[in-house]
Amino acid sequence: MASVQELRLNFNPRMKVNFKGGDLTSDAGLLLYKEFDHKIGLSEAVKQFLVVDDPVHHRDHPNDDVVVQKIYQHVVGYHTDDHADDLCYEPLLTAMLGKERLASQPTISRFNEKATIATAKSLEKVNEVLQGRVYAIEPRDQFVLDLDSSGFA
Repeated sequence: MASVQELRLNFNPRMKVNFKGGDLTSDAGLLLYKEFDHKIGLSEAVKQFLVVDDPVHHRDHPNDDVVVQKIYQHVVGYHTDDHADDLCYEPLLTAMLGKERLASQPTISRFNEKATIATAKSLEKVNEVLQGRVYAIEPRDQFVLDLDSSGFA
């Protein structure tokens, strides 16, 4: 039985959370997002549906890996591409994303240059698929559409 003292994670059973001290990271909350990703298949959906007009085969940082990295960076509060250089060898992110080194700022910027309308539409498809998976876990009879014009000029 898992206790508050120790918890193993489904996406990587070798990784465990404990509250005994030792190696610490300020981004440990990201582990919960990775568990959620594992449950609904976010990374897999990006890999399956992402469309990028890029004939080059990227061995170290494929386009789908760059998108997933960008998502995780945003979740943790690293909103600019420049943060990627600081995070290149961040132990928690590299372990979670299964990389020795994360994509750098120039790699992310090159991806941004290749993104087109087709890329945006493919990400909309990812969103649609994920919504379907979440609603399959816990169906909703209704939803709230909040149209607030106060944010518009």
